[in-house]
Amino acid sequence: MNELEARIWRILGHRQTAALATITATGAPWVRYVTIEADPNFTLRFCTSRSSRKTGEIAANPDVHVACGNLQPPDDSAFLQIAGRAEICREGKIKAGYWKEEWRRYFKGPDDPDYVMVFVRPTRIEYNGPGSFLAEVWESKYQG
Repeated sequence: MNELEARIWRILGHRQTAALATITATGAPWVRYVTIEADPNFTLRFCTSRSSRKTGEIAANPDVHVACGNLQPPDDSAFLQIAGRAEICREGKIKAGYWKEEWRRYFKGPDDPDYVMVFVRPTRIEYNGPGSFLAEVWESKYQG
């Protein structure tokens, strides 16, 4: 892991609220908050309802944008802008592996057909650190 990747991981390495942007059927962007977690390869994940607008929008156009980290400047904290491709996972074993009991307020359990996981594989991450208006850019070796 290089220095930029280590700084990115300091932000992505814990569960947090992030802003997710999708494209609506009319071609307009739509942003909402989701709670994300990440793997060390920077793949983001969150759960949602199969019947949600975001799930339909991702199915129609998997290109998404996520903003996370410091979302309340100007306290000198870093934040990330992440462009990526989202994938909806309905696979029972995978969903069960990520299931959290706190989600029972939304879903009946890991076998609930309305419970899906969304995985976002970043293609580009812009790290915006304190004291600079210029982002440092990380790009995936695996485009597409």
